[in-house]
Amino acid sequence: MMNAVITSATINCNSLSPSWTCGDNSPSKLLLGEISAALSRRRTVKVSCGKSSPDDYHSTLKSLNSRGRFPRKSLGQHYMLNSDINDQLASAADVKEGDFVLEIGPGTGSLTNVLINLGATVLAIEKDPHMVDLVSERFAGSDKFKVLQEDFVKCHIRSHMLSILETRRLSHPDSALAKVVSNLPFNISTDVVKLLLPMGDIFSKVVLLLQDEAALRLVEPALRTSEYRPINILINFYSEPEYNFRVPRENFFPQPKVDAAVVTFKLKHPRDYPDVSSTKNFFSLVNSAFNGKRKMLRKSLQHISSSPDIEKALGVAGLPATVSNLSHVLYEVLGSSSLHENLSSF
Repeated sequence: MMNAVITSATINCNSLSPSWTCGDNSPSKLLLGEISAALSRRRTVKVSCGKSSPDDYHSTLKSLNSRGRFPRKSLGQHYMLNSDINDQLASAADVKEGDFVLEIGPGTGSLTNVLINLGATVLAIEKDPHMVDLVSERFAGSDKFKVLQEDFVKCHIRSHMLSILETRRLSHPDSALAKVVSNLPFNISTDVVKLLLPMGDIFSKVVLLLQDEAALRLVEPALRTSEYRPINILINFYSEPEYNFRVPRENFFPQPKVDAAVVTFKLKHPRDYPDVSSTKNFFSLVNSAFNGKRKMLRKSLQHISSSPDIEKALGVAGLPATVSNLSHVLYEVLGSSSLHENLSSF
């Protein structure tokens, strides 16, 4: 997700690129109207925070203007209007001197700037080639920044990170695991969570800015509710999640239709994962158990084991043979992995 602060000092027709001229019927007139509205909203937002980040937002917007850039809805791009949120993201991850941080979607680099100023080395993954050029130019003089032009959900992030961490450990044998700090485009948040959380051997913390409703579904739902899904089991299997704070939609430009929230996932090391005979088989069972509304579990799992064995395993797990996929008691059993253990014993 891109980040920038737009101030009244930057809204000057003479400073805009030719593609953003100020004619009565030009797109830029609408743009300036949106910026003015965003500024008005921004003044009313109160967020408790610490010291503001010393970010040069004037030059950031000037760079965007020089390229005629505007947020792309298809990429989920929004500018952050409140620089203090970036400070809070870095604080939630406890970023400090010597850390290695992965950032997904650096945009204009305002969060990147905070991370580098704290002494971290940053690897950024950016899909938009225009933003790659922008941040490459902005941090050209820094040896603590590298950006890769890739689609994060399709790139081989494990290979990238293992190569980087192995090189770092040659010169810093005691270097810690890496961290992830990112303002994510909302449309890829679930994919990113699924990709990152099983990497407890690479990352210690994953701090993300997500859509608020999604954050609540991922982190807060209690067991035995209809909101519980396979993704919740995956999250609790691989991490200890925490909902940090809500970020009102007024903090973004253009303003999204929903609020955002910052969530921290403290990743478990692989040695601390729940004791199951096969992680792959466990999640296969979980996904099968949630497929088919109202379908009896013994039918959903027939491809895993025979009906008598499934019924016996259900009995050992304390479930009736007729339990359905949507039974509330099933969520707790799956979350504790006891059904998988019982099935594996037959």
